[in-house]
Amino acid sequence: MTTDFSPAMLKQFLALRVAMMVRLDFPSQRRNGEKAALADLRKRSGLTRDEFELACKGRLKGGVARAKIWAALWIDPASLGIRLTDDGGQEGGDAA
Repeated sequence: MTTDFSPAMLKQFLALRVAMMVRLDFPSQRRNGEKAALADLRKRSGLTRDEFELACKGRLKGGVARAKIWAALWIDPASLGIRLTDDGGQEGGDAA
């Protein structure tokens, strides 16, 4: 099985994490909860608003920026021997 850290997969993980955070951390305010969850993840990742917005749309290509968001999601591609590239791809591990 190939591990996928593509921009599209990152988009899916972000959507799932936000939905989970809304249900667990902000259950009484659906719309405001989503905004709060997104803001929390953006701050935790240390990215700009533009970078984070691109990630949510599945269009963030920069390897370093994508690695920061994956780290905010508690997933470390480097621990699997995978380096994220600036073209939206990855190298190493079983995904070479």
